[in-house]
Amino acid sequence: MGELVAGQPALRIETVVSLPLDMISVLSLLYRAVPGSDLDPWLVAARQRLPEPVRADLDLLHGFSGRLLYYPEEPVMRFEPLRSDRVDASFADLITFMESIPADEYRAMVAHALERVHADLELRWRPPSDDESWARSLAPTLTTTPLAEAMALIRNPSELKRRTISLYDRVWNGVYEETRDAALPTLREAARRGTAFGDRAFPEAYASLTGQRVPDVLDSPPPTITRVAFCPSAHLGGFISYIAYAPDLIVFFAAPQLIDRCQQRDAAPARGSEPDLPPPSGQADLLDATRALADPTRLRMLDLLLEGELYAQEIVGRLGVAQSAVSRHLSQLERAGLVTVQARRGSKYYAVNPETFEAVASALIQRGARARERRR
Repeated sequence: MGELVAGQPALRIETVVSLPLDMISVLSLLYRAVPGSDLDPWLVAARQRLPEPVRADLDLLHGFSGRLLYYPEEPVMRFEPLRSDRVDASFADLITFMESIPADEYRAMVAHALERVHADLELRWRPPSDDESWARSLAPTLTTTPLAEAMALIRNPSELKRRTISLYDRVWNGVYEETRDAALPTLREAARRGTAFGDRAFPEAYASLTGQRVPDVLDSPPPTITRVAFCPSAHLGGFISYIAYAPDLIVFFAAPQLIDRCQQRDAAPARGSEPDLPPPSGQADLLDATRALADPTRLRMLDLLLEGELYAQEIVGRLGVAQSAVSRHLSQLERAGLVTVQARRGSKYYAVNPETFEAVASALIQRGARARERRR
């Protein structure tokens, strides 16, 4: 018997539509949505529509807690948006909560955000207590915020609170409320479809919902993370966005793209109507098929495809194998006739070809029968 070790609970995976979490996402996207950023054009245009003081606060409040923009997450995560009684919270609920937090707690939220950045940078954290120690804590975390402006807010927590709440309020009322209302049916449909992946392992659920492989930074969530919430976004596009705030990991995924992938799969023709490659009839064909089967990665691919048709990027994400290697393996399986491929909307969709498997099995069974006859 092996050594006894402390167990860790399995990650709980759920898919939710949450307005407070959506606000974190859209604020961070608007912060990054400068011309030439390749983000959703709506984001670039919406940032330009914001009054200059709002854009200044967007850059200021995001720009002193590192590249992962931790500070604007803090009030929303304190709100506990995944709590059962707050999953359907309105914007007014969130603002009421933020207004109820004492001003000094906003400075404490800055300290917590800086502590998280220091952990990312593998720097020793010392809780700041005076101007000098605050300046030392801020120095390695600043991006678009001048130190003097950050320090002015630290010294005046009432102003920090006012500007934080004002940023949320003016972005919501200025550019986002109407857009989100229009996107809400899409978000809900994506969340509904996402519930089908709640019983999968995290890497598989991540790949299925985002269409991408798990990035290295999320490959092994720490033991402090016990719940993963996948949240649909209307404007994320092909980018990766997440919040790691123990015990929760929030992963945003592009809602329109997930729905499009699901609809393409739903509309795929039945297996019997797909063009089949000729099964292996001669020895050369049999050798090609058996060589293709003699690889553990290709066998894993075939096992995935036995669950249903997949497009190439989904296979990359679910196997965690480099795209070039996946393409090479799929080409060999296709040449051997073990999989069929169809191009739809710029993507290649792969499916198992049962006729080839049956032909290979039949050829091997025939050889087994002949061997048995010779023994008699």
